[in-house]
Formats: sequence, structure tokens, C-alpha cells
Amino acid sequence: MKIAGIVLAGGQSSRYGQPKMFESFAGQPLYKHSLNALQKNQLQPLIIATNSSLQPKFEKEKVRFMIEKQPHQGPLFALQNIMTDLPDVEWFFVIASDMPFMNADFVQTMLTFINDRYDAIVPKQASRLQPLAALYRRSALPKANQLVQQNKRSMKVLIEQLQVCYVPFEDESSTFININYQQDWPQNKNKGV
Repeated sequence: MKIAGIVLAGGQSSRYGQPKMFESFAGQPLYKHSLNALQKNQLQPLIIATNSSLQPKFEKEKVRFMIEKQPHQGPLFALQNIMTDLPDVEWFFVIASDMPFMNADFVQTMLTFINDRYDAIVPKQASRLQPLAALYRRSALPKANQLVQQNKRSMKVLIEQLQVCYVPFEDESSTFININYQQDWPQNKNKGV
């Protein structure tokens, strides 16, 4: 069974003011933390979903780049494009590029929940779902196609239409911290603490 690892890195970073995925955290560009978590679990193929203006800024990686046909359409459009372009992949592990504490242990834990009964495996904290650190099965593609055709962009709307395994995580878990604004960085940004 093929499981692809996808780093979503095509956003405008409008709230941040510049492309945040290239900001340095603990000595590496921010997107690398998500990429490394997938890489360490031997997911193949590894894909960075981005747009043509951002692609040249990524370091040379052993990854495939999926360039958005229409930039800035959001994660649902990116997932639908990737699923359509990779017909031989069964599961797609999607991680946003703005999660500094993303790690291989989290990815490994999530992979243990793969089961044919589900279309998606989504982390759930008491207060919120984490659809951009989740697994989506090929069986979710018809629903994704339908939503894209209706110009709907919400991952939450997709999840509501799928058979989902919700994996509980504590609200305090740092794994899901994401950076939207400059002031979201931890105090000791360069130390990675």
C-alpha cells in the first residue's frame, strides 16, 4: 500500500507578511520540520504542494513538486489535485508547512490508525480538529471532486462527509502549534524550544 507524504506550502502567508515556510526555526526552514517528519517514516512519494512563484525558493530536496494550476485556492484544492495526479497512491498524509513542532513520532502514531473502514484519519483536540495534519484515503476523492466543483474550500466540510477515525490528542500538545503571525513564534525561536 502506497502512502504519500504531502507538505502543503502554497499559501500566501498574508497574515504573516512574507512566505513563512522559509523562516528559520531551530536551524532549518519551517517547512523542513513537516517534510522531515514524513521522510523519517519512509513515506513515498514525498511531495511539496506549492505555486510557481515559491518553488524556486525551496532547497534542493528529494521530493516531487506539485505546482498549483491556480495558485492560492487552499488545501482542499491542493489535496484534490494531488489525489487526481497520483492514481496509484492509496493514502495521503497531509501536513501544513507552518508547524514548527511537527515530528516523526506523531506521524508514526497516526499511521497505526490506517484501516479500510475509514476515508480519513484526523487528530482531534477537545477544542478543535486538525485537518492539516491528517491522513486522507483515495476513497475521499469523489467527495473532494464534488466540493471543488462547487467551489467550496473547507477541509472541515470535506471531513463532515467522510468516514473518519478521530485520534484524540491533548489540548496542550505543541505538535499542532502553527505560525500565522510574526508574534506566534516561541520566545526562543532559534533554539527550537
